[in-house]
Amino acid sequence: MPDNRPIPGRVKPTRRSLDRATVGASEDWRPPDKKYQEGEDRPGTLICPRCHAISDIKRWYYDEARYEQLKDQPGTGMINCPGCDRLDRQFYEGEVHLRSPLLVQNKQQALAMIRHQEREAMQENPIARVAAVQDHGEEIAVITTTPFLAERIGKEFKKAFDGRLRISKLPREKFSRVYWERL
Repeated sequence: MPDNRPIPGRVKPTRRSLDRATVGASEDWRPPDKKYQEGEDRPGTLICPRCHAISDIKRWYYDEARYEQLKDQPGTGMINCPGCDRLDRQFYEGEVHLRSPLLVQNKQQALAMIRHQEREAMQENPIARVAAVQDHGEEIAVITTTPFLAERIGKEFKKAFDGRLRISKLPREKFSRVYWERL
């Protein structure tokens, strides 16, 4: 045990210097193992029963053939993926407003374009989802879980139908409002 009495002319030892000799001598100093709560992403193979996403080592992706293999295997965890969790918690980061008289005539095509962009974005990032689509005649409002999907939908309408596209992002926030309009 080190002597804690101050020596004349020397600085009083710090707590760190006193503990230096004991660190590593026991396992007490190690932080406790992380306990995973229900619904929390944990290491190993996990599957989402709602959308069939798969997580290997905390990376989510889609592979329907692999999902069919894993769903009956023991040891495979089943939790909601981050995309389904965002939908459940109503955590949205994008809003799209599409306005044009063309939408009345091409409603099915417009809705198919929105769903197609969602499927493509989900292959790259399973969190990207369309939460809601509201049809108001000449206007369609779309709510997304990521700002990138909202921007992607707006850019696709600009590319397909021309018109005017405006993307507004909130300062210091991860939220995008996308406005597409063609008269």
